[in-house]
Amino acid sequence: MQHDHELYSAVDDNADRVVVPGDHELKLKITYEYHDAPTLGHPGREKTYLLLARDFYWSHQYKWVRKYVRACEVCQRVKPAPFSQAPLQSLPTPSECWQSISMDFVFGLPPDNKRGTGIVVLVGRFSKMVHLAAVPAEVTAKQTARLFVDMVFRHHGMPIDIVSDRDPRFTARF
Repeated sequence: MQHDHELYSAVDDNADRVVVPGDHELKLKITYEYHDAPTLGHPGREKTYLLLARDFYWSHQYKWVRKYVRACEVCQRVKPAPFSQAPLQSLPTPSECWQSISMDFVFGLPPDNKRGTGIVVLVGRFSKMVHLAAVPAEVTAKQTARLFVDMVFRHHGMPIDIVSDRDPRFTARF
């Protein structure tokens, strides 16, 4: 179908698309507008293709978009590495209270009267009982170990295992 010297393609969904000739520079400019424009935020390959395919058609368009997005410097810098994290695994449920605990920190809180801007969270995984303590942002492994002894060991004994996110304050000479 031709309209005002432009060639349109009509497919099954009755949406008219502008047919782009084999002009490399024109394809670059169009793809730039649908991928690199500040309002779009560098959508990935699939979304860029879907946005483009709504309005334009050219031969091997999906392959073109795949190469364009793969070569995009911004996307390569900010894209997360594939498999950068290990898959989550469920942990066995402990059979007794305080046999297994989880430990973590929460930071970025408003300062308390001792200038603490974080808390250490100690949770019994069976009972879900929680012990909390305010800590400074620069809390050390030694201070964390002292809190563990005062808040968990003293009241509940030594757990069989401790689950953490491997924060250096849990692993360094704890």
